[in-house]
Amino acid sequence: MSVENKKIQTEDLKKFCVQVLIKEGLCEEHAWITADVLVETDSFGTHSHGIKNLHNYIRKFRAGGMNMHGVPEVIKEGLGFALIDGHSLIGMVPAYKAMELAISKAANNGIACVLVKNGSHFGAAGYYANMAAKKNMIGLVFSNVDANMTIPGAKGKVIGNNPMSYAVPAGKNPAVFLDIAMSSVASLKVVQARNDGNPVPETWIVDENGLPTTDPSHYPEEGAMQPMAAHKGYGLALMVEVLTGVLSGGGIMGDVPSWLFDMEKENNVSHTFIVIDVSKFVDVSLFTKRMEGVVDHLHNSPKAKGTERIYYPGEMEWDRYAAAADQGLTLPKDVEESLKGLSEESGIPIYRQNLEG
Repeated sequence: MSVENKKIQTEDLKKFCVQVLIKEGLCEEHAWITADVLVETDSFGTHSHGIKNLHNYIRKFRAGGMNMHGVPEVIKEGLGFALIDGHSLIGMVPAYKAMELAISKAANNGIACVLVKNGSHFGAAGYYANMAAKKNMIGLVFSNVDANMTIPGAKGKVIGNNPMSYAVPAGKNPAVFLDIAMSSVASLKVVQARNDGNPVPETWIVDENGLPTTDPSHYPEEGAMQPMAAHKGYGLALMVEVLTGVLSGGGIMGDVPSWLFDMEKENNVSHTFIVIDVSKFVDVSLFTKRMEGVVDHLHNSPKAKGTERIYYPGEMEWDRYAAAADQGLTLPKDVEESLKGLSEESGIPIYRQNLEG
């Protein structure tokens, strides 16, 4: 019987993820970390970076491009900083451990910066930024990726659309947070338009000559993503490259293979986690009260004609998260198909309660 469009409890989805990863040889602790990152990301509605990718992570294990065993290794450390070698483990594990360490160091020193090199695709940056916000701290997360984006005046893929995220505790409100890449749109949207035979806006990609195009039929073999806001997105992507790969001694730009299209190659990405302990600068209750005032100001701003509600950054995601926790998740068709294939291959069933949907 088809399971498409039927809801699944988030805990059931995590258990499926854990069982599959343990069967592949991942230790239980690392499997639970990975499952939590992926399922929370789906709960926010960011399905491109959630459980959909689990099957491809396993394929990468099998192809030799990702390490199944071992632990992240702290190779340099001081009171407010650390450098971790991720040893090409599944990306969520060293990322999670790095943010935990940054939170611990910030609690003692006010601010901390922890870098990971020899990392792998770690899912959505916002998950790790929110780890800090849950501790009444401010979290900032950066990662470089394979070169998939052009820059003004160039043609072809020059630099990654390097994502960044921040999360800020906001008192009675869920954290204010933003998780973005530096391209004008996610590359998966271009691929979907190609598959559907549809044109794209001319601000999305460039062709093989470096010129804006509405024709996605040759992407990603030719052309590249465009940076958001032209030189602004380019400048921010370069900043992230410096704070991650360059600073950590890890891979940069051309030294970073695609985690997905080069399955047999180690991803070689780098991440940076910065945490600020609010309590070291101002009383937490005062800070969160001021953040509540910021949110109220945004909510109560004069609305444009036809607008019913103004959202603060992250609020839409938190609404989806609350609905998923209360009612279960309805997964998109492509995610369902990926899960179904993995279930059939692994022999591990996807348990679903009979939820109203």
